[in-house]
Amino acid sequence: MRRATHGVVVAGLLLLVGARPGSAVVMNVLAGSDYMVTQPGTEFAGVPFEGVPFGPGGSDTIIQRLDNVDVTSGPGITPTVLSGLELQTTAPVNFGLGTGIYYVTLQSVRGGPASTGTLDITQTSPDDNTSANPEGTFDASFDVFFDLRFGSLTGPIALSSDLMLSSTGNLWDADPSPTDIVVTGPRGDLAANEHTGKIRNVDIYDMDFFPVGVITETDGEDTHKVVSPEPGTLMLVGAGLVLLVGRGRRA
Repeated sequence: MRRATHGVVVAGLLLLVGARPGSAVVMNVLAGSDYMVTQPGTEFAGVPFEGVPFGPGGSDTIIQRLDNVDVTSGPGITPTVLSGLELQTTAPVNFGLGTGIYYVTLQSVRGGPASTGTLDITQTSPDDNTSANPEGTFDASFDVFFDLRFGSLTGPIALSSDLMLSSTGNLWDADPSPTDIVVTGPRGDLAANEHTGKIRNVDIYDMDFFPVGVITETDGEDTHKVVSPEPGTLMLVGAGLVLLVGRGRRA
């Protein structure tokens, strides 16, 4: 078992080394994926939605952070892509093609535009090798291109649209909580969120990235919430991206 103080000591020593003239240690957040599970009760305009599991840990929403982020001296930005999203109504409704179950999928699965964005990551405290104390904050923005389909994930499209979503001041930790979905892979593996082979020497200190707490995203009209798990609960990461449907319905 790792000691909670180990990361603090190592990070502190590296920062001291980096403070020498002509020397700098890079505090580095590794590229990887964030796996999320939509929570029961997610709704828009009174219409409940739930996730359709397809990914690791039953995840129904996957975001990839495409670049490593240097947070040594301030915020660092990585491009992102929403690489997976599957939702469905919890009961029959009518979005224009008849009454039944409607599904949200990404336009990219049929060759349409990718849903891309950015994460702006800031580190505010050293990595303590636990999930108890967040390492920093991040801001997020996404341009989500989605389809609303009738009857199945590949059914006829009731509408297609895109939605700009953003959030600020969210928390992140370099270590997973007991209820996080963890996918392990080597440094450089974009599918992983916990990496082996992290570099930690006098030149660089690698960290992983796990969202913490409730994340609220909005376009000024619509709002969705991403709920990160809390240690000791059965709750997994949730996503309220169902609001994509609501915005498209009004288009």
